[in-house]
Amino acid sequence: MEHGNINYSNLEELSNSSYQLTEGEADIRGWRARNEAGVFVGKVRDLLFDPEQNAVRYLIIDLDNMGTDVEEKAVLIPIGLAALADDKDEVILPDIHLDQYRALPPYITTEVTHQMEDKIRDVIGSPAALRMEETIMEIDRANFYRHHHFNKSNILNRGDQLKKFDTNTDAESLGGPVL
Repeated sequence: MEHGNINYSNLEELSNSSYQLTEGEADIRGWRARNEAGVFVGKVRDLLFDPEQNAVRYLIIDLDNMGTDVEEKAVLIPIGLAALADDKDEVILPDIHLDQYRALPPYITTEVTHQMEDKIRDVIGSPAALRMEETIMEIDRANFYRHHHFNKSNILNRGDQLKKFDTNTDAESLGGPVL
C-alpha cells in the first residue's frame, strides 16, 4: 500500500491476526533469542507475516541488555536467519555485529515500509554479497522475499543442523565486537 511516496508493506503481526501456524511451525513468541556464541540478545515478541502469501517474513525481537552502545528497541530479523535450539525453547540468531544492531531501524507497529525492509537487508546482509547481487540485478518488490533471508526452513524443526550465517562484516572495520 502507498501513502504519498511512502510504500507500506502489507505485513501483519501474528498476535493481531487470524493467521494460524501450520503443523511443524513452533510458536516461538516469548522465546529467548541468543546468538550462535550463546549470548542473550532479547526475546521474540511476535512474528510478522504476509497475508497475501500466507508466509511468515520476520521475527520481532525486543533487544535487551546489550550494553550501553545499543538501545533497547524492537527490531525485525528475517525469518531465514533464525534457527531453533535443539535442547530448549530458544531461537538462535547469527552473530550480528553490534554496529549492525545499532543500525537496524526500530520496529513500530503498522509502520513497516519497503524502505525499512531494504535497510534491514542492507544492514544484516553481507555487504560484499549485497553489492554483488545489486550489480547482477536490481532488487524489485516482486522478488524481494525470494531472498535466502526469508527461507524459513531453519526454523521449522528442531534438530536441524545450524548453518553458519554470512552476516558479519569485518569486525575490525566496524570498530567493535561481534555480539
